Amino acid sequence: MNRPGAMIRGRTDMRAPEAAVAIVHARGAPSGSDEESVLLIRRTERPNDPWSGHWSFPGGRRDPEDKDLVFTALRELAEECGIQLGRDRLEASLPPAAAGRRVGSAITVAPFLFRVESELPTVLDPNEAVEALWIPLSLLRDPSRHCLRRVPRLPREMAFPAIELNGVPLWGFTYRVITEWLRLHSREDSPEEAGFAAAQMLLEFLLAQGLTLRQSWSECDKALVAEVGGAIPVATVLERFSLAGRQIPAVNAVEIREDSIRVVGLGLEEYVIRASDH
Repeated sequence: MNRPGAMIRGRTDMRAPEAAVAIVHARGAPSGSDEESVLLIRRTERPNDPWSGHWSFPGGRRDPEDKDLVFTALRELAEECGIQLGRDRLEASLPPAAAGRRVGSAITVAPFLFRVESELPTVLDPNEAVEALWIPLSLLRDPSRHCLRRVPRLPREMAFPAIELNGVPLWGFTYRVITEWLRLHSREDSPEEAGFAAAQMLLEFLLAQGLTLRQSWSECDKALVAEVGGAIPVATVLERFSLAGRQIPAVNAVEIREDSIRVVGLGLEEYVIRASDH
């Protein structure tokens, strides 16, 4: 692999958490099987909600009266799903993660993992959620369910790693937290090495389509940049990388245009392939 001498590091600046989510992990199904599952809700579509219609964990912003973010997660779980859990069910605190928004800056969210012995019934607040599913962990671990795809209400040139659930993509913040929690990406490489490998795979695919390499990877404006000759075949690239494979996509997002491809890696580092003769 044509690896540059120095890797671009991911972004480490992150605000203190302002919100929390509850990852409710059921150790067994009601049938008594050993299948593990996790609770997800599909949010009600509302014009003022940046996560309108998304699959997500129960959760929300911290209220001034909340004594801590664990309390926030449990309160939101009770309000949105009708599930009352005690703090004794807390299994782990996962690393805070940034949740993007279409308008305004991202917020930092604290994910908390709660353990229950079996799947619990839900009573949804219709103002918050229209559907709840207990998703088997085996489904989330299956690479054939993961692919890069476009998502509703975002530019068509953007593609994100996602899993389809009932016709709606599970993507973004919730997807990233799930892949981190279940350790779905290889631990042999750093996030930046995994992101570079994904960008290099895209570059090699373009060269196989007849584009020519004008400039190998070099650092430019806090990104690694390569240059090719020819127009990028947007539809062909999208079709190829929207197919599920044997590996889960090791990226956060890909932006594909005729004049460039931008890859945002797992560490939020960026790789850019520019086309000089588009």
